Parts: sequence; structure tokens; C-alpha cells
Amino acid sequence: MKNRRFPHPAACFFLLTVLAAFTSWVGTVYEWAGVRSLLGDEGFRWTLRAVGGLYLHSPLLPAALVLFLGCGLWRHSGLGGACLAAFGKKRMLSRKERRALASAGAVAGVYVCLVLLAAWGPWGAASSAVGTFRGSPLAEGLWCVLSLGIALPSVVYGFASDTYFTDRDVVDGMAWLFVRKADFFVTLFFVLLFFASIDYTGLAAYAGISSEALEWVCLGCCLLALW
Repeated sequence: MKNRRFPHPAACFFLLTVLAAFTSWVGTVYEWAGVRSLLGDEGFRWTLRAVGGLYLHSPLLPAALVLFLGCGLWRHSGLGGACLAAFGKKRMLSRKERRALASAGAVAGVYVCLVLLAAWGPWGAASSAVGTFRGSPLAEGLWCVLSLGIALPSVVYGFASDTYFTDRDVVDGMAWLFVRKADFFVTLFFVLLFFASIDYTGLAAYAGISSEALEWVCLGCCLLALW
């Protein structure tokens, strides 16, 4: 049951954004160094330009969308529960589950070998022009590689354990997390809006928070919103 005594995290970050806007206005009244108001004409124009782009162009959104596909299959197929049961010793796996888990593990091992071979093998198909990970196609498509590495063993486990029977079951698994964690994307929007607001107004810099630290705190809040 959801706790109705406390506001939703999305509402909390919306109220924090409103507070940041009011604080930025106070800062301009009292001439705080480097602070500009979010309630003025420039702040209004920035909000109109940024409110959609900061969400759609955020690197967190495509990463979450892609990872939700693979992680949803991991939970929906039963592979997640089988892994927890195997390593946590909470229950005994049936013979079919053990065989399915072994098949999923073999597929995962082959996939990891193929990725390593593509990245650092003699052909270097996924490495950069100078042979490094930074700036390589593998680095740019890392979330897709991770999601596919989770999805393939999950699909194998699902069919091997008779959890999946048709492609419709696979699609349902890919949508599983989107259905159960849909409010994460709402919360993500307000988290990004709040941190973009305190960065634009200069309140973070006025408080002595560096851009790097602000990014890490924003990432932590996004992960807490998912949890």
C-alpha cells in the first residue's frame, strides 16, 4: 500500500523548484553575487525553452528507456527470481529451472565474449580509431549493450522454463517495468527541472556547489526516484 501521509517525490521536487524560483527572486532583490531571478522576463523565456528540452535531451532518459526493456525481461521471465534463489538459497530450484538457469548463463557468457572480442579483438569493430574505450561505438551504445546482455539470457530462461511460449510473452516482459515504474518518468522530469533551475539561477554556484557535484547529486536523486 502506498503511503499517503507523505507527498509524492515528484510533488516534492516541484515544490523545491517553486522554492528555488522564489529564492532566486529574493537573491536578485538583495543582489546576491551571480544569482538571477527565475521569475523575471529572462527566467520566463528560459523556462519556455528549457522545460521540454532538458527532459528529452537528458542522457538519463534514453538510458532509462533502454535499460527498462532488458531489466523488465529479467524480472518478468523469472530469471531474476531464479538468480536470487540460486545465490540466496531461499528456495530450491526445480530441475527445469536449473537447466533454464544454466542455459541463460551460457548465453550470457557467449554474449560477454562476443562483446569483448568486438571491443578488443583483432578486428576492433567496436573500439575507437585509436583503440580506446572512450569515444568508441561501444561506449556510445553502452546502455544498449547492457540491456541486450540482460534481455537475451532472460528470453532464453523464459522459454526454457516454460514461462514464455510466444513472442507476445516477450513483449509483455519488455513492457513490465514501464507498467510498474511509470511514475519514475514523471518524477525524473521534476528532478531534472529542479536541478536545471538552481543551475540557471546561480543558486548552486552561490552556495559553493560545483557543476560536477551538482550533476552527481542530480544522478543520485534520479536513482532514488527509481527506487
